[in-house]
Amino acid sequence: MSMLETQFPPILTSAQAAQLLQCSRDHVQGLARDGMIPAWRTPNGQWRFSRDRLIAVVAGEL
Repeated sequence: MSMLETQFPPILTSAQAAQLLQCSRDHVQGLARDGMIPAWRTPNGQWRFSRDRLIAVVAGEL
C-alpha cells in the first residue's frame, strides 16, 4: 500500500482533493466544473473525486 493510499481514502471530498493536489478547494472545484479533472456531484451538490483518477491525471496517464 502506497503512502497516498494510507493518507487519502479512495473517494475524496473537495478539501481532500485540494490537499492531495496541493492547491485550494476553490481551484479544485473550478477544475472539476471546467472538466479538467474527473469528478462527480452528489445528490446534494457536493463534489467527489476518485483518488486514483486524480493521481493518474497528475501523472499524465488520463
